[in-house]
Amino acid sequence: MMADTLRVVVCGDDSVGKSSLITSLIKEQSVSSVLTILPPITISKADYTNSIEGADAKKNPRKGDNTPANRVILQHIPNKTVVVDTTSTDIVSLQKELKRADVIWLVYSDHYTYERISLHWMPMFRSMGVNLPIILCANKSDIIPKGTSIKTLNSDEFIPLINEFKEIEACVRCSAKTNYNVVEAFYLCQRAITHPISPIFDSKEGNLKPAAIAALKRVFFLCDKDQDGYLDYKEFSDLHVKCFERDSSSEEFDNIISSINAVIFPEAKASKKISEDGFILLNKMYAETGRYETVWGILRAFHYTNSLSLNDRFLFPQLDVNPNSSVELSPTGYRFLVDLFLKFDKDNDGGLNEEELNNLFIPTPGIPMLWQDSQFPASIVCNEEGYVTLQGWLAQWNLTTFLEHKTTLEYLAYLGFDDGASIKAIKVTKPRKRRQKQSKFYRQAVNDRNIFNCFILGAPKAGKSSLLELFLRGSYSDVYNPTIRPRLCVKDIELRGGKQCYLILEELGELEPAILSNQLRLDQCDVICYAYDSSDPESFQYLVDLRNKHSHALDEIPSIFVALKADLDKQQQRSDVQPENYTRDLFLNSPLHISSAWTTSLHELFIQLVDAAKAPSTATPGLETEPESNENENLKHIVMAGGALTIMTAVSIWIWRSSLQSSRA
Repeated sequence: MMADTLRVVVCGDDSVGKSSLITSLIKEQSVSSVLTILPPITISKADYTNSIEGADAKKNPRKGDNTPANRVILQHIPNKTVVVDTTSTDIVSLQKELKRADVIWLVYSDHYTYERISLHWMPMFRSMGVNLPIILCANKSDIIPKGTSIKTLNSDEFIPLINEFKEIEACVRCSAKTNYNVVEAFYLCQRAITHPISPIFDSKEGNLKPAAIAALKRVFFLCDKDQDGYLDYKEFSDLHVKCFERDSSSEEFDNIISSINAVIFPEAKASKKISEDGFILLNKMYAETGRYETVWGILRAFHYTNSLSLNDRFLFPQLDVNPNSSVELSPTGYRFLVDLFLKFDKDNDGGLNEEELNNLFIPTPGIPMLWQDSQFPASIVCNEEGYVTLQGWLAQWNLTTFLEHKTTLEYLAYLGFDDGASIKAIKVTKPRKRRQKQSKFYRQAVNDRNIFNCFILGAPKAGKSSLLELFLRGSYSDVYNPTIRPRLCVKDIELRGGKQCYLILEELGELEPAILSNQLRLDQCDVICYAYDSSDPESFQYLVDLRNKHSHALDEIPSIFVALKADLDKQQQRSDVQPENYTRDLFLNSPLHISSAWTTSLHELFIQLVDAAKAPSTATPGLETEPESNENENLKHIVMAGGALTIMTAVSIWIWRSSLQSSRA
């Protein structure tokens, strides 16, 4: 982020006109006599804006001043600029000011002081370790003999210095006496900080720098809405509005096309759109003609900093999340991700193949590390060809948002989400609270969450991995492969009543002891699925031992016990207590018996897991009954009272009708 105050230090040999330049800048007119050295002068942003407008009323002192970029550039100028005058005879004070400077305004006025630029001043700056942008100013242009070619003079004096010293951002010829180009020189000092040339253009090579090309290619990619490899007039005009706050006229667009085609297609058939190469060439033309602010206007609109990296505030907007809350996609986030999927599904087959997926992630650093750790795309639903479906695509982003919402925010920024701050694409749920009953802590019910995380615990070969495969694909392999690294999968499921939510199943692998000892990881877990092999007599004791070892940590987490492989012969468990008795002692439901052959039982298990996560009091180990909130209690009493009143009314009417019929008889 740029400082609120910019410090410009004016340097040069004595008598070159440093103080006169500063005075001319402030007074906006020639001054016959000035002090030998001026005190520091502060210029506000408003004062500078007025001086720019005043200069424009007289003439256009800056090349490209009529471009929309110059109307936007003032937004980036600091609120205050301090101009510091110096003298070459006081080396101590001079070096002190140079170390505090943001930019150096280096002045010369004749051949001798010109030679001193390369022989004295530039070596001195380098020996001090001062690595600042330098604006070179040739003062006293009013005394140049008539008939002298200013263009030739500038070429002879400026180009050798620019080629030798890359610190020199720009050169300008001015006159303090006639107030010629003084505002221009000050403007260049401002621009050296707000819109520097060095990160984007190599003056010696005459080309845009690789980092600038990479940034501009990303800009082009994001603006190419239909992904046809070209910017048409509508896409270019949208870019113009975003960067410069006004539409581009069709005439301006045609002129740009003509300029690009004159270089790229000098003889061949010209294109009527802007290609990626044409867009890069256009920005190179801007840089070559000194319109750096135009290039920066584009880059700034896409949140690039002076180092050509994306602004951290854009990638990682501040979001306060309560430790007991979770983060999910908002409707805006869903809409953006759906549109993104549809845009890159070029063949409209409902799946992103490897090429389409790679194209989608071009403007990013690549597939997120979290996705790689979760073995994407094995973590989601894919079609028969193994391509990422829209269902799986949204599920993976829900997984990412739940586990690492900062990754979601970062990648939404990379992918072009620019509807204000990217935090609009996510939402924070209400904090999950803890309650206590009879010295037993439990989690309060939640009603605004749609993503739930489930740990699957059980002995080796109990069928945990197969359960994950069945969850995703409805099938599994008979080949046993022990799980080493933790494994995740996520899928949307339909609950009773038709509401949908996302369930994350997590198998912990060899990291199980470490994860169960990590309170932060346990806080992320909404429900535990204790799985055992009902056909293996040794399987259930593993769960008993595990819970005894981690009883304090696990007793507050809602739990569901499940007997896997229920289609095989059921075996008596060699355990201190049988599963049904064990769960009864914990006030939990008996183990749910499921099998890969029983589709209904599988779906029932996943629904029960979500139900337990949504209403923890119904499945918390050791909690005998579900506490109800006062609101629910009151509602219950109202319903009961209303029901009783209805019954009493019906009975009264029946008695009245009976007595009436009797009297008539």
